[in-house]
Amino acid sequence: MREYRCTRNALYQHDCTGRHDLRERQGHYIMARNEEEAWQKMAIRYPEEVRAGFTVHEWQGGDVQVIEIKRDKDGNIIEE
Repeated sequence: MREYRCTRNALYQHDCTGRHDLRERQGHYIMARNEEEAWQKMAIRYPEEVRAGFTVHEWQGGDVQVIEIKRDKDGNIIEE
C-alpha cells in the first residue's frame, strides 16, 4: 500500500489560489494500492463531486515530530 494525497476539485472551481496551485488545497491522505484505488475511495467519500473529479498524487511524507511549547502568563517560553 502507498499513501496518496487527494484533493477535491469541486471546492476550487472559483477564482482562488487553489484553482491553479495544488499546494494551496486541503489534502486528504489515503492509503491505496494505486492512484485509481485512491480516486475510487475519494468518490465513495464524496459521490456528489465525482463529475468535478479529484487530483491524486503519490505522497512521500517525512517523519514529523510534534512538540508542545509551553508559555507562562507573560508569553515567555517555559524551558523544561
